[in-house]
Amino acid sequence: MLKTIGDGVQSSFPAAFHRYPARLQVEVTTRCNMNCSMCVKYAPGSDICETDLSFDDFKKLDQALRHCKKLVLNGIGEPLLHPDLAAMAAFARECMPEHGSIGFQTNGLLFTEERASELVEAGVDTFCISVDSLDASATEGELHGQVSTDRLARTFSFLNAAGKKSERKVRLGAEFVLMADTYKQLPDVIRWAAEQGAEFILCSHVLAYHESMQEQSLFNPNTPKAVALFKKWKDIAREQGLDLQNYFGFVWNPGRSMKREKLFELIREMRAEAEKSNIWINLRSLADWDQRSNTEEYQQLLEVYARSKNLARKLGVDLRLPPLMAENELSCSFIEEGAAFITSAGDVAPCQFLWHSCTCYLDGSEKLLRSKKFGNIADGDISHIWCSKAYSGFRAEVLEYEYPYCSNCPMVPCDDIVGRSNEFECDCLGVEVPCGHCPWAMGGLQCLM
Repeated sequence: MLKTIGDGVQSSFPAAFHRYPARLQVEVTTRCNMNCSMCVKYAPGSDICETDLSFDDFKKLDQALRHCKKLVLNGIGEPLLHPDLAAMAAFARECMPEHGSIGFQTNGLLFTEERASELVEAGVDTFCISVDSLDASATEGELHGQVSTDRLARTFSFLNAAGKKSERKVRLGAEFVLMADTYKQLPDVIRWAAEQGAEFILCSHVLAYHESMQEQSLFNPNTPKAVALFKKWKDIAREQGLDLQNYFGFVWNPGRSMKREKLFELIREMRAEAEKSNIWINLRSLADWDQRSNTEEYQQLLEVYARSKNLARKLGVDLRLPPLMAENELSCSFIEEGAAFITSAGDVAPCQFLWHSCTCYLDGSEKLLRSKKFGNIADGDISHIWCSKAYSGFRAEVLEYEYPYCSNCPMVPCDDIVGRSNEFECDCLGVEVPCGHCPWAMGGLQCLM
């Protein structure tokens, strides 16, 4: 159903324009009991200080919680470090609708039998435990500080027992980050997690916060439509005795030849078809990924994906597996589903991508992310922030989806999106929301929301 919002804009996502957010992600702390090298806290340019959200400030969300369908109590840090976590959950449970859900992601290492019971009794119903790997050697010992999964198995045991004791429905899950070094372990992780009582497995591609992590990404930023178009013209070129891969050598070769001119003409025709079909294409990226997709390693990745899906189906586990290739159309579930993000300092941000400033690496280049904040919950009811002209206008513009598909653009990475020279003002199409380069919108990253 279309809903009139703002200055007469029509939206088919009414949750984004209710008086209060339908979903809240509250970063109760940025402190952590680990120092993982891949963490955004240690990324260059990070503005993440170690702070806790006070219980008094959390209570200021009371009216928003009365309209909240799902509450996630974590952000960058480890939520179990917050001394008032159970009290926050209990307060939220008193405020929220009867069928509202409360959960969080955790490394699981700080759970005790008492802590598990306390949180379940307080009303937390969903726990997502990070399982990096079943083999510490594959992650250079960074298996959440452990050399085995024994500690995590005890965590699952504590939570299962707490659920049975309280006679409350508790959903347990595991989080797994897909990386070149660890993806082959996914079937074993699914089997292991299912044995511990996990109902779901949440998988996500890695977002490189350090340059060295780029090679760990398995996510193809090109869309299926772009790949199909490239393959079509690759076949046309082959029929004419040409190879699209030779284009890049010819570009830098000042000489002239019949093959060079024919190939350039084919590329022009391919780009013309892409423009006519409204398909964004990055020729260099398409060519690189075309070569990569023909390797034995990539075929192994496809086999692991297929085997993991079949195994999860057999075990009755909800496997939330991200696509290996970017979605054809950008979409933002955060905005569409009416989510708001609260930092440990109380600032209100619109999404995961924009709630902290830091450096990350996308499309082979350093990108400076700058946080987007619309107010602070310490100043009063969040509805004033949520319904403000600036915040509601931002959501409306996001949902227009009129921004470019940056990773599929031949100009990526351009000055408009890398953020090194100046703060983002608008993209190449004049849109003022920095969403065209978002890996969540492309489908590559997933979270508990």
